[in-house]
This record gives sequence, structure tokens and C-alpha cells, in this order.
Amino acid sequence: MSREIDDLLARHKRLKDQRRVWESHWQELAEVMLPRRADFTTQKMDGERRTEHLFDGTPMLARRGLAAAIDGLLKPKTARWFRVKTLDDRLGEDESVKRWLEIAEERLYRAIYSRRARFIQRSGEVDEDLVTFGTGVLFIGEGRELNRLLFRSYHLKDVVLSENADGEIDSLFITLRLTARQAAQRFGEAALGKDTREALKAGEADKEFTFLQAVMPREERDRRRRDNKNLPYASLIVDVQSVHLVSESGYHEFPFAVPRWDTSSGEVYGRSPGMIALPDANTLQQMGKTLLVAGHKAVDPPLLVGDDSVLGTPKTFPGGITTFDMQAARDLGRIPIEPLQTGFNLPLGREMQKDARDQIWAAFFRNVLQLPVDAPRMTATEVLERKEEFIRTIGPVFGRLESDYIGQVVERSFNILLRAGAFPEPPEILQGQEVIFDYASPVEQARRQIEAAGAARSVELLAPFVQADPSILDNFDGDAIARDTPEIFGMPQRWLRPKEEVDGRREGRQQADQAGALLQGAAEAAGGGAGGSGVLQQLLQGGAAQ
Repeated sequence: MSREIDDLLARHKRLKDQRRVWESHWQELAEVMLPRRADFTTQKMDGERRTEHLFDGTPMLARRGLAAAIDGLLKPKTARWFRVKTLDDRLGEDESVKRWLEIAEERLYRAIYSRRARFIQRSGEVDEDLVTFGTGVLFIGEGRELNRLLFRSYHLKDVVLSENADGEIDSLFITLRLTARQAAQRFGEAALGKDTREALKAGEADKEFTFLQAVMPREERDRRRRDNKNLPYASLIVDVQSVHLVSESGYHEFPFAVPRWDTSSGEVYGRSPGMIALPDANTLQQMGKTLLVAGHKAVDPPLLVGDDSVLGTPKTFPGGITTFDMQAARDLGRIPIEPLQTGFNLPLGREMQKDARDQIWAAFFRNVLQLPVDAPRMTATEVLERKEEFIRTIGPVFGRLESDYIGQVVERSFNILLRAGAFPEPPEILQGQEVIFDYASPVEQARRQIEAAGAARSVELLAPFVQADPSILDNFDGDAIARDTPEIFGMPQRWLRPKEEVDGRREGRQQADQAGALLQGAAEAAGGGAGGSGVLQQLLQGGAAQ
């Protein structure tokens, strides 16, 4: 086991050395965009002020705006942004399956957004890391009582990542800093390394020690057994100073969501909008400093004073009285005190500052963050074009985030709750079948609205041809369009009648039409003459009276 621990620590060191080049980049980003994370290459005390060198807050505002937009577009708490479905659409039509999926979806949603799960807080921290550094780390697990979900975010400085052959993150190392007392509470005193136990015995319970947690695929395991040491993913925790294995357990699936904004081939860590904005962000700080000095000079300018014209030092404070030589003033033709003209150009500086700010806002997608709306003066074509532009700009990025971020959150959370028995027994027809998740984010909704608008335009273009040949409409499934369109535009599905009820109404209407046709046919058959018609009317009236 000692050899395995040495190999684990050596692998962590190699991966950390490979990551070293990123740390200076992340530090520079954090200093101007996310100061509370600015301790990749420097040590900061808790509560220490970290913005004393900043002269413009635009980079921080732009970062906050995009992070908030990610939350609102990917996982809005005010809307149901995921749906639980069956892989086989035919199963989804069964009423018992529908009820089970609705119950599972509701319980999953409540578990994720439970106050104790801390999803909103932790995912918000990940969103800010994502837009600033390009990579975020979110743990999805169970609370200590094993009866609830628990989410944790990790500072990127403490995390080292590794990809598999398919380019997926499947191995992750986390550096943990715990006091001896905290370590004993978490792992038990008997499981700790020698140095940590000695610190406890010596009364140094608050002395800090470093631990390393490694989560990676387990290469050797007995697939017939489902205990912690034979699960697909291993979790090893090492007391680094004592080189001692503290804990060995495992996970059924990879327990982390590691979203990356954008990746380049050969790079494990993501690249971010913050990296695009960094040159302008640094320039903006220098501009802010220069304009601040220029503004001070404009409001409280330096003075030119004749060395033999003013008695004493000019009193520039409010109410100050400065005495000068009147004869010198007569000779000069003016008071011998005047502001120094430095030749500064504040309007030009402000214009350059605005250009830099606009570049930063553009890097953080400010121009496309708002979903296009149907403005009163916009034509349907203009609305459609704006939505298509929105999808082209945002769609690819949010498509990746749906897969690597919220997709991992929902699937991992569902599996945890399923194993914990949080869902009712599935109907027999559903047992052994695969369940999938559909994400209904505003981005996806905009894409589907474009599809709906395309259907309307198709019908509009076909109108002249339909007038000549109405059978063209046989190519369209009207029921499918009628049931999908309300969902696309956000109408609650409970407002739609079930298909069975719709079929029953149609059948009743068809029977009524057939009965009417039979009566009409009987009337025409019996109406050989006026007398016959009168007799039939009397019979019908008599039947109605009865």
C-alpha cells in the first residue's frame, strides 16, 4: 500500500507541475475580475482587502452579469428546466408511466433545490469560476445523514484534473487543508497519520495539516460486489505529511461536474470570456488611474506662484486668505497666482475609457445576454432573425454546458435518489427501461420557437398551393403541431386535454354527425311529395314531444 500511496502522490505532483503555467494566468484574471479568488500564486489572509489596486469595476460587473445569465439561462429556479422522460417514446404514453415520471421529476427538483443541499450557492460559485477562469468544479454527493443531496464547490487552486482517452475528465485530485481536530472529526482519530495523531495528543488540535483526495476510475475491482471498495470510481484520501492512507471508498459514477467554457486541443483546462477581456481589463485599470489623477488636477489644479509676489504659502483650504504684493500684481496686470495648465484632455480619456469598457462587455456577451422579445414595432421576420442570431452566438457554448454541467448534476442527483429509495416503485412496464432527461432552458426554448415559426412560415408559403389542392395538408400532422406548440411557448401542459379525451370528443362528434346524416337521408327518402314530407314532420314532432 505504501508504494501505491507514493505513486499517487507522484502522479499528483506531475499533474500539478503541468498545471503551473495556468496559475499565473488565473492569478492575473482573479486580480481584476474575481479578487476573492486571487491567491493562486500569493498567500492572502482571510478577510484581507483585495481591491486596493483596482481603479475600475467594469470587469467585475461584466463577470457578475455573465455568471448571473448562466444561472438564469441554464438552471432558473423559477422554471422547471429539466424533464424526466423515457428513452422509448411509446412508454411515455402509458398513464402509469406518466404519473411515475411526474412524481420522480417533482421529488428530484425539490431535492436539488432543498435549502440544505446548497445547490444555488455552490453552483453560483462555479458559474463565477467558469466565466473567469474557464473551468469550474462542483461536487454532487450525499449529506452525512445519507438522506439528502449535498453540493460543494472547490477553488481551482486546490484542484488538479486529468482526462481519459476520450477527452473526458475522469480523474480529479483535491488538496484539503484541515486542522487535526477537523480531521479527527471527519475520519476518526485512529485513521489519521502519525504526525496528526501526535498533534492531537500534544494539545495542538488547531494545527493545520494537508490531505489529498484522489477520485479516479478503479482499475481492479470485483464487479460482483457493490461495496465501497469495488465501486467503479475509487476515492482515496491521504495524510500527506505522514504519507498515510486515511480513507478508501468509492462512487457509483464520477461525482463531479467539471464544466469548461471552451477548450483547445491538448489542453485539459478551459478558456474563458475573462481571458478574452483581460488585455482590455488591464488597460482599463491604467486608464482609470490616469483619469483619476487628471480629474484631481482639473478640480484642484497645481498653482503657479511668483516667488516674490506672494507673502507666505497660498492658503488653498476653504476660507483661507492669501496675501500678495499689490505692486507685483499691478506690474503683471493680474493676480500673481494662477492654475498650472497641464494640457490634459479629459474628454478624449473618457472616450478611450468607454471603448475599453465596451470591449469588456462584448467579451462577456452583454449584447446577446437578453433573449430577443417581440417588440411592438418588430415584424415576425425580424423577431425570428434576432432569435436565430441569439442561438448562433450562445447556442454552442450553452450546448456544452448542458452536457458537462447541468446534465451531470441532474443525472448524478437522480441516481443518488434512486439508490436511496426516494422514488416510488416504478410500474412494471417501466422496470428495466432507460430514463433520459430533457433540458428546457430558455436557449432551447428559443431554438424550438424558431422551429415553430418555421412551421408557420411554411404554411404561409404553401397557402396558394393549398387553395388549388387542399390534399397538400395531408402531409402535416396537425395533432402533433397542436400539442407541441403550447409546450414550446411555455403553456402549462395541464391546460391540454388528454389524448384519450380528445379522441372521445371526436368520436362523439362523429357519431352525432352520422346520426344527423341518417335523419337527413331518411327525410329525403320519405319525401316523395309534399304530403309525405308533412307526415314525416308530424312523426318527428310527435317523437320530440314524447
